[in-house]
Amino acid sequence: MLTKREAKKAEQRMKKLKQTYLQRTACTSCNCSLSKDDITTEDLYNNSIANQCNLKNFSKDVNNNIYIETNRRGRRIKRNKHLLSLYNNTNIKASNFIYPLFIHEEETEKKETKLDSIYTYNFEGIVKEIKECLKLNIHHFMLFPVVKKEKKSVYCEECYNENSHFSITIKKIKEKFSDEAVIYVDVALDPYNIYGHDGIYDEKKREIINDISVHTLVKQSLCLARCGADVVCPSDSMDNRIEQIRKNLDFYNFRNVLILSYTCKYSSCLYKPFRSILSSNLSQNYVKNKQSYQHDFNSYIDLNNVEKHINEGADIIMVKPSLFYLDVISKIKSRMRDSTNVPIAVYNVSGEYMMIKNYVNYLHEGINYENEILTELFKSYLRAGANIIITYFAKQYGLYMKNLYSKNVTVDDYCNSHFNIELTL
Repeated sequence: MLTKREAKKAEQRMKKLKQTYLQRTACTSCNCSLSKDDITTEDLYNNSIANQCNLKNFSKDVNNNIYIETNRRGRRIKRNKHLLSLYNNTNIKASNFIYPLFIHEEETEKKETKLDSIYTYNFEGIVKEIKECLKLNIHHFMLFPVVKKEKKSVYCEECYNENSHFSITIKKIKEKFSDEAVIYVDVALDPYNIYGHDGIYDEKKREIINDISVHTLVKQSLCLARCGADVVCPSDSMDNRIEQIRKNLDFYNFRNVLILSYTCKYSSCLYKPFRSILSSNLSQNYVKNKQSYQHDFNSYIDLNNVEKHINEGADIIMVKPSLFYLDVISKIKSRMRDSTNVPIAVYNVSGEYMMIKNYVNYLHEGINYENEILTELFKSYLRAGANIIITYFAKQYGLYMKNLYSKNVTVDDYCNSHFNIELTL
């Protein structure tokens, strides 16, 4: 408590401060205490409207302006981009990205696909692409084979052929780049399957045979490990394949090979452009979809696979597609215990890629606008809980990040990308 003498001195100080303020801002043309040059919306409010009522919980500062007495103000850190970056835990980094690449068997170095700016490559072409990405600090690459029609079969024998074009290309890539490039390789039968399914299809029973498919997937994983794959990525959705792949990798002394499991892969309409690149569309069989083994988007039952796959040996888990399944990522993140915490990947699939490309084309906007959309998209993944983003936009966005930090690109001040990304690994 202040004494009467101390209170009187404090009151005198306040009067003096107020008098100084009023003298500094005196206005001779009207009844307000502000000059025309100094008048702001806040000043006008404080000198007219605020005086007309006496609301509870509002105080007045040294300049007689109303304010709320609180120690916490969320907007305090938002007023400056550098302050905000101190609190930002969703910065986009080059190390977040895995870049999917397609390997064809033709002599053509680089071949166009139906997807805008997406190509298939031979060995020379893919070496150039990887070199360009390494300059952008992108070191993670997911490889998919484009298999010739005559090499596809019912039992998919080509998938575990160590002398296949795809296997030899992986070996050469690892020899070329060693640990500079982390190689992820798809484990599934659809590129090799005449029916286009991820497992071996029994035409008489009209179903996918799970256990025989898993047996083949294990052989495929071992083949890819021998060729130098750093990470095998079972995308097939067969039951119990993670455990069998892990046991066999360990048994054959590939204990350092990681497994990225397509843990929550939904039966989606957004995969068709990807399948067209691999020529693996479902067209020659009675089962026209993959709903018997991929996940149903109507329920959360697939979340039961998360802990199961981690316990079976998955080092990374994935949600695919991305845009319509952010809730799944969030639920996985919240359900993970510290003892079972592993990175979560999200796949920005081909259908989503086309959505963004077509939207930007429709608006007749340029690549900078497209990159701003990607900033918003990628941040939504990180906010939801993902650590890894698999996207066909990886190289494009990596170049955008580099140009931002080199100040070679103009960014709208109302957008966020110029201070919410990092060019770090």
